[in-house]
Amino acid sequence: MKLGPREIIFLVLLMAIPLAAWQFVFQPQNQRNAQLTRQIECRQERLRELNQAVARIGDLRKEIESLEQAVKFFQSKLPNEKEIDKVLKEVWRLAESNQLTAKSIRTLGPGADKAPIATPAGPAEQPIAMQLEGDFRGFYGFLQSLENQPRIMRIKKMVLEKLKKGPEGHIEAKFDMSIFFERSAKEEPCPDRNST
Repeated sequence: MKLGPREIIFLVLLMAIPLAAWQFVFQPQNQRNAQLTRQIECRQERLRELNQAVARIGDLRKEIESLEQAVKFFQSKLPNEKEIDKVLKEVWRLAESNQLTAKSIRTLGPGADKAPIATPAGPAEQPIAMQLEGDFRGFYGFLQSLENQPRIMRIKKMVLEKLKKGPEGHIEAKFDMSIFFERSAKEEPCPDRNST
């Protein structure tokens, strides 16, 4: 078979069709498919991050509920501001029941360096300075009794000294402690309606 110019042109056109189809149809389609695949992977990654964030939010909700229960528990252990004198009487009674002599029990006011700073409503701290004398075993029992109280109290600073004049084992204890209490909200007076 002899190939003439007509057959050669036909063969060239026949070979150019697949090349043109690859260049103008398949290559742009492959690029578009690759771009869509990248977008899908990016969105799937964002979806995984969102699912992790939602899981963390669920964990945070559980933790918030747990912390709210802890706050309620500790608030139940806080006396009202009006009951602070009852707590002081209880501390005095504990000292006497452990055969200790209370030389001084006084509250530290706003001028003291350890006075509480608190919001008008909410928990606050009342610092107290105490001076007790008596047997060391009684003082140890007093500390254990304080620890077993349902109220939240903290001893900040303590100085123990042996009594120079007194029986063996007797001490003088000076310490600062704090009693935590629930500060009551102060109501604001209602404005006078006629004063406008």
